Amino acid sequence: MRNAVRFIAVCALVLSLATPAMAKTPGDKLARGIANIATGILEVPQTIGQEWKESNNAAVGIFAGFFKGMVQAVIRTGSGVWDVLTFPAAIPKDYEPLYHPDYVFDETQPDKTGSK
Repeated sequence: MRNAVRFIAVCALVLSLATPAMAKTPGDKLARGIANIATGILEVPQTIGQEWKESNNAAVGIFAGFFKGMVQAVIRTGSGVWDVLTFPAAIPKDYEPLYHPDYVFDETQPDKTGSK
């Protein structure tokens, strides 16, 4: 029974990652919050990869990416907690997220022309 509940929770989490970028309903905000709580720690490896690519020295990129990723993970997880606790209310306006992008693996860096 526990395995079935875990399987359903994981499926719900995966499906919630496919929601539109901006939450339009309290349910969307709740799903985004749960997803960000569960995946916030993934900011660390993602940021390490980004810093590694941008740095001339791989060791510096890994070191800087780790600490920058830890900060972003705390912020994203905190934003998820906020979304879960306040999902019935349109706070901020129209259920927008506190932290952008909405999810860990959304487009994070604009291209060189400045557009996403």
